[in-house]
Amino acid sequence: MRRIVFEETMDGICIDRIIRDYEYNMPTKHVHDEYEIYYLLEGERYYFIENQTYLVKEGSIVFINKGQIHKTGVAGKSYHDRILIELKAEPFQTFLLSSCGISLSDFFSSNYGVIKLDNNGQHYVKSLLLGMADELHQKQPHYTAMAMMKLCSLLVYALRRTTHDNTEQVSNLAKTAKHKKVSEVASFIMANSTEVKSLDDLAKRFFISKCYLSRIFKEVTSFTVSEYININRIQKAQQMLLETDLSITEISASLGYESITYFEKVFSNFTETSPLKYRKKYKKTNQPMRDKKTEPEGVATKS
Repeated sequence: MRRIVFEETMDGICIDRIIRDYEYNMPTKHVHDEYEIYYLLEGERYYFIENQTYLVKEGSIVFINKGQIHKTGVAGKSYHDRILIELKAEPFQTFLLSSCGISLSDFFSSNYGVIKLDNNGQHYVKSLLLGMADELHQKQPHYTAMAMMKLCSLLVYALRRTTHDNTEQVSNLAKTAKHKKVSEVASFIMANSTEVKSLDDLAKRFFISKCYLSRIFKEVTSFTVSEYININRIQKAQQMLLETDLSITEISASLGYESITYFEKVFSNFTETSPLKYRKKYKKTNQPMRDKKTEPEGVATKS
């Protein structure tokens, strides 16, 4: 059974609550340009983010930066009840900065991952999220400001809860052999995406069969090994297109592609545009390039 408890939207913000009691794994390769906030009211889920798998338990909140690879999967019983916010940069980015002095991009860059809340924290966060959904549903005067104020309160609360060491995040990591192995391989690919050539190379490096590696990697991440290598390369390509004046040919070669035609094909598959069009679009948006550090947009996928 899949039950939509509510689904509310305003400009740049979508919040929904869905209950599922069947074995649900996120079916799409999930990387997008929105920030994401996931709150688990009941159940347990595995959550793969970038190169690590977390065990998310009831009363946990998850922050996902835009452009981050992520996927949820079954952990234990299939029943779970969650609230999800998908958040475009504007108009909330300007509202957050002016009202709280907090940079939205800095928050998600520094605080993505899982926070396990105590009972008081769970009640507080749940009340903020339900209150936000109610504002968007009722649409009373100034409801958008009220909804964004509740979202501001959520981020401020999370900042106060976040520790400066990695203790809490490490304690949330999945402990199964399968998830540990996939995290090892994914971490290696992220650090060496331009040098990694194939599934065979990785299987030999990690002393496991390529069939087993291929299967568990797809189960945990939703990507094949080849797709994961390419998505890490394309994310680097996006950054280079925005932050350097290297030619498309030079970028392609530096990322390990032997053919510029193949590079352009892979880039287009993941971003739905060509490298040249991407540079023209976002270079114009982010001028001046040499004086301003930019953050590349996420890889586009069809959800």
